[in-house]
Amino acid sequence: CNVLVGACSVSSGINAEYGQDGRVVYQFLKDGITQTQRPDGSETTLFPTGQEETKKPDGSIHIKYPDNSTKITYSNGEEKSVYNDGTVVTVDRTGQKLILLPNGQREVHTASFKRREYPDGTTKTVFNDGRQETVHSNGRIRKKDAKGNLVSDVVLNKAGGVVVDYLNRRAA
Repeated sequence: CNVLVGACSVSSGINAEYGQDGRVVYQFLKDGITQTQRPDGSETTLFPTGQEETKKPDGSIHIKYPDNSTKITYSNGEEKSVYNDGTVVTVDRTGQKLILLPNGQREVHTASFKRREYPDGTTKTVFNDGRQETVHSNGRIRKKDAKGNLVSDVVLNKAGGVVVDYLNRRAA
C-alpha cells in the first residue's frame, strides 16, 4: 500500500490508516488490537480488553488497565504502579519494593525481609529465614524464631533499657 494520507489494507486482516499529522494507525482485525505509531517515536497499543500500553521514546512503558490502574516501567528498570483504591507500589533498580496503602500503612520488601509499618509507629518484620520481629510504638518488642516460637517479649524504655520482660515474667 503506497498511501501518504488515507487508509488501505496492508495485508490480510491488517488495515493501516495514515494521518496528515504523521500518525500511522494499524488495526489487527483478527485480534481486535489497534496500534498507533506517532512521529515522535511513541507507540500506543489498545487491546480489546481496554488495556492501553504506550511505549515512549525514552524507553519507558506506560500501561493503563481497564479498572484505571496504571503502571509505568522506566528505562532504568524502576517501576511505579497506582491502583484505583489509592495503593501505590514502587520498585527501585535493586528490586526493593515500597507499597503505600490508602490507610497510611507502608510495606517495604527487600531481598532479606518484608516489613509493614503502621501509622502509630508499630513495625512488623518477617525475615526470609522465617524469623519475625514486632516493634510496638510503646517500646514493646516481640521476637519469634523461624518456627513461630516466642523467643523474646520485652518493653524498653527510651534509653533502651528493659522495663518489662514478659517472656521471663519479671520487671526490671
